[in-house]
Parts: sequence; structure tokens; C-alpha cells
Amino acid sequence: MTKEIKDFAQGESAAIVRDISAQGDWVPLIDWSSTFPGNRGVNRAGRYELYDAPVGVHITIEEARKAGPIFAADQEWDGLGELVPLCVWQDEDKYHLLYSSHPRVTANPGLGGGHHLCYAVSEDGYNWTRPHLGQVEWEGSTANNIIANGPTGTPFEDPQAPPEERFKAIGQVGANFDPDTEERLDPQEAYNRWRRQEYEGAAYKGPRMTSRHWVEGWTSPDGIHWTSVGKLGDMSSDGGSAAQYDPETQSYFAYIRVGGMGRRATGLTRTKDFWHWPHAELCLFPDPQDPPDVSFYGCSYFRYPTDKNLHGAFVEIYHQVTDHNDAQIAFTRDMTHWYRPERRAIIPCGALGTPDSGGARPWGGLFELPDGYWATMYRGHTSLHNYRESEPVIEREPGALMLARWLPHRFCGIEAEVEGRFTIPSVKRRNNELRLNYRCQNGGHIACELIRGVPSRIHPDADPITGYSFAESDLLTGDELSRAVTWRGKSDISDIGGSLAIRLRMF
Repeated sequence: MTKEIKDFAQGESAAIVRDISAQGDWVPLIDWSSTFPGNRGVNRAGRYELYDAPVGVHITIEEARKAGPIFAADQEWDGLGELVPLCVWQDEDKYHLLYSSHPRVTANPGLGGGHHLCYAVSEDGYNWTRPHLGQVEWEGSTANNIIANGPTGTPFEDPQAPPEERFKAIGQVGANFDPDTEERLDPQEAYNRWRRQEYEGAAYKGPRMTSRHWVEGWTSPDGIHWTSVGKLGDMSSDGGSAAQYDPETQSYFAYIRVGGMGRRATGLTRTKDFWHWPHAELCLFPDPQDPPDVSFYGCSYFRYPTDKNLHGAFVEIYHQVTDHNDAQIAFTRDMTHWYRPERRAIIPCGALGTPDSGGARPWGGLFELPDGYWATMYRGHTSLHNYRESEPVIEREPGALMLARWLPHRFCGIEAEVEGRFTIPSVKRRNNELRLNYRCQNGGHIACELIRGVPSRIHPDADPITGYSFAESDLLTGDELSRAVTWRGKSDISDIGGSLAIRLRMF
């Protein structure tokens, strides 16, 4: 009988070679998952040393490049109010936009007022026209771009639906009621009761009001002609509903605003049946690393353009002390566990005198412009959240729609402010060149070294592959979206074998 003897180092072999082909042509460095954490061990000479440690580097976001306004709330039916983007899609070589127009003056300022769903079209994503649709009469004329029976949530395309239901939407609908008689109250009466209840408290003896909200649905063949399909869920969805169809699971999902952790937050609801939606489960919320006045007003979801398994969102941040809104970026690989690379705005408010000095509030996901930029539409306004009229310290201008843009894969990255280094652990080689998307400041540079794989914890040191060392690396400088790394002028790495790990030094 032979006795099996285990090697003491079993399980201490070199790092597993990862197959990253499912991530697409580019691997975005949005977290530390694609970097080696480093190793301190005894090398082949018997010395206890540090190897392949990430030193002098951190993950940083890149603020959006802004464009616009693409247009302002300057139509009669806009009432000099605010514009809210809902959905941008491409069809027949054109960009199509649905947005909500909220007139400034309303009869019930505490409970919101009337709004219109409107349509615009563009050849290039920058210059938009608002065609007359003839669907809704406004002051005796149908010469406007207002859509009839428009949804309150974010529309999306459903590729497996019948043609008449190609577009769908879910959104919050609500009303105000007398709790004793169940009578539905008109907005002004509801506001009057609410105001007295708030200010008079227990002393108030008059008729009361209560608000109720639920989720309804809509369908459309073209995104312009809509039909209401009634109630789909018994829950609130204040702050927008970012719904989508997921072809991977053949189901629907939506990120909606929920209560959580004592602050406004985001929940996820999923369903196989569009006509029935369950309550959302909390998934993204302010945490102890956030300032105490932060709430999450909305979550504008998008799937990463080159990786179907990576999901992103522009999280609208409401700063309750200063009363303004901006947006941070968040990512997830499972749609449930989200993280933010930094706790600062990727779409910040503009300077005083700009159209977005009071709020920069994205919605409607991500789309690609003809010039290659990745973009999202956002709502810019000069007013603050709780004060909408002009006063000496707040200049009130009509709202506008604007664009936030990034060059591909530049939402965030790994940065060295002075000198830094890190290692990308063992991966299967898919191409005959190594290409980087990077930017160096004046005088800065990047060098690369290839090793056959990240070594084990027990044997931590690894020599570079002959011909691919730092000493032989040609320095990368400037600003490049796709630059081949070379060693003494050679970019072809087909001779190194089927796997590699990558050491990078930055200055």
C-alpha cells in the first residue's frame, strides 16, 4: 500500500492564469481586481524581500467633459422650468431623446406640478431638433413636441417583445386622498391640507390628506406613441425608475429609489413577468465613508460598453446641507454589490454663472457619440433643490439639457501622482501586442516589463522574460487611447508563450 505524501507547498503554487477574454478587448482598471496585491517572502538567495507590490498608486475617477446646453426650457409649454432626460436611443442613423419638461410655476409647489413628456431628434447627438408631433393640444395648437400618454419612468427597448411592445417603461404614479372618505383630492386642496398638517401638528383638527404611490407600466412600438397598461407593482418608485431587459437571464430589472439606512437609497427589483413587479431590495446606499448629509436621489444604470458582465451607474447625490445635486459613478459585477471608486463627483456642478451651477443630474444611461465619446445626458439648473425662485443669493434661470462625456474607458484608472508601480497578475495571452490606454503629464512616462507569471508565495521572485525587461522597454509618453508597448522598437509578443504577467512603472 502506497501512502500519499503531501508536499508542504501544495496550494502555494504560482497564481492561477486568468482567462479575461469575456471582458472584451479592453480590461478597464476600475478597481483592484486586475492588480496583484504584492508579496513579501524569502527569495532564492534567502533574503526576505518585497515583490510586485502596488506602491505609489491609487484609483481615481476622471471628471466628465461637458458639452452644451443642447437646448434649454425655452418653449412655451416648458414654462421656463426644468428639463429631465429620460432615454436616448439610436435608430435609423439618428439619436432619439425622450425628456420631461417641468414648468416653473405650479399651483401646488409642495407636491409638484404638471409636466410633459417631450421628444427630440439629432443626427450627431450634439445638435437637436424638437419636431412637432401633433399629439397634444397646447393653448389651441398641436404644433409642439409633447407626447400623449407618456410614461413617468425611463423607457427601454425590449428585443424579445412583439413589435407593438418594442419599447416599455415603468414608473411611479401617485395621488393624494382623504384618509377618511377615500376621496381623491385635487393638487391644490391636497397641498393646503398637507401644509396645515405640517405646521399645526396635533392642533390641526381639519380634514386630512395622505399620499399613496404605486408603479404603472407603458408600452410603445416606436418610443413616441405610448399606451398605458395600468398598475404593475404595489410600491413607490420616487426619483426615477431605471428599468431594462436583461438578455442574459431573460428577465426584467429596475433600479428604483427606496428608503434605507435613514437616507434615500437605491433598490433592485427583478421579474420574469413584466406585468408583475416585486418590491425592491436595498442594494446601493450612503455608508459611513460618505458625509452625513448625503442621500442617493437616483441611479442611472448602464451596461459597460465592452463588457456585458460589468455594470455601471451614475448615482445622483443630494447634498442636503448645501441643497445641490451632483453625480458619482459606481460599478458592480453582479448587479447587487455596488462600489464607488471615489466619493467625489464625476459630473460636478458648474461654476457660478453656468447653466448647471445648482445641479448636474444625469439620467437615461450611456450612449456613444459619432466622435467616439461615451456620453450621458444630464439635467442642468441654476436653482437649488428646495428653492426654485430667484433671490439675491440664487439666480434662477431656465433649466437646460447638457452632455457629460468621456473618452473610451476613461471613467477612472490607476494613477501615480509622482512615482508608482503595480503588477497585473497572470493572464492568458490573446493578442500579439500589449496595448495601453493612458495619459501622462508633461515629463511623465510609463515603462513595462513582462514576466511569465506571478510567482508563488513561497518562491516570490521572478525574472523578466528575456527581451521584455524594464531596461529594454521604450518609454510611453503623451496621451493615447490605444498605444502598443514596445521593447527596443519591437511590439510583437507572440514568442513569449500562452500566458504573461505585466509589471508597470509610472512617473
